[in-house]
Amino acid sequence: MRKSVSRWLRAYIKRPLLGFFRLPGSKGFGVLLFIFVVILVVAVIDLDLNYINPENGKDLDSIGAVYAVFALLVFETPLPLPESWLTRLVFFAIPIVGILVLGQGLLRLGSSFFDKNLWNKAMASTYTDHTIVCGLGKVSLRVIRWILDLDEEAIVIEQSHDNPFIEQVRRWGVPVIIADARRPEVLLKDANIKQAESIVPCTNDDLTNLNIALQARKLVPGLKVVLRMLEMEMAENVREGFDIHTVFSIPEISAPAFAAAATRAPLDHAFAIGQGEERGILTITTFTLVPESILVGYTVGNLEDEFEVAIIAQHRNGKFRLHPHDDEVLAAGDRFVASASISALNRLARLTPPSREMKRYKQGRWQIKSSK
Repeated sequence: MRKSVSRWLRAYIKRPLLGFFRLPGSKGFGVLLFIFVVILVVAVIDLDLNYINPENGKDLDSIGAVYAVFALLVFETPLPLPESWLTRLVFFAIPIVGILVLGQGLLRLGSSFFDKNLWNKAMASTYTDHTIVCGLGKVSLRVIRWILDLDEEAIVIEQSHDNPFIEQVRRWGVPVIIADARRPEVLLKDANIKQAESIVPCTNDDLTNLNIALQARKLVPGLKVVLRMLEMEMAENVREGFDIHTVFSIPEISAPAFAAAATRAPLDHAFAIGQGEERGILTITTFTLVPESILVGYTVGNLEDEFEVAIIAQHRNGKFRLHPHDDEVLAAGDRFVASASISALNRLARLTPPSREMKRYKQGRWQIKSSK
């Protein structure tokens, strides 16, 4: 609860205020605001100490002085004009300075309302320990969503004003800056790269991604760089030659999944592990335990030993738990995430359906065996 309140205050109070004061012209507005506050304080003190009502000779207490100053801000006051020239000056200065500050504030709010990129730049500059995602496409859209689901923060730099994903990402509360991520001033001033946790160059162009990665590494040598590349050979050369933390080749990632999916294995995801003769495929599949399955009543440990699988996670009653204990008893309705060989996945699928096949199971098109 405390963490969610802190996140809400940061997202809706702290960051908008900081962003407001980082809009263009902030220095001049800050000076004006400072002068305004000083005048308010001086005015309250002056009225408290020096104001004498010319009609009845009464003075003001502290509360009355504060009320009178706030009334003067809107050109209204229940007090008659005093005889003291200094106090008279207060009566004229307060509303004039108030109008100037209010006008400047409304002008700045209006400029940010009509220029979303300007406001997004101001907001992005307030982020720390964030991930900078460069390029907004179908892959990076999923990357951003996962970053947010992992309770981390991200900002996006996208070069095209016409990108169809911009408004969707902004609705997620993620600032999107329309600029060229290869420019150092964009990374430094707008994306606050010196305070960032990592950067993910994720455009559709390998050379652009590499250019961004090298520029980021030049600006912040210790920054974590996660680089997307299409060419597998180029990705390996970049990983070794430029000391990039992680380079992902999309074909390299997708090939195992396509190959495994081409078999009859009921898998959700597949990843290549190892190299050369030691290379293998790591699979991940979510199963739903149906009432008639003989696996109901199994413990996690028994299931792992008998079927030679690894139970990575368990869903029960809307709760998700990583690495359930070996003595956890599986019940009907549970979902469990298993990693196993192709043959082991096929064995499990004959006893309870993969979660993505539940529709077919309910239609009677996925048969469950009553024995092993």
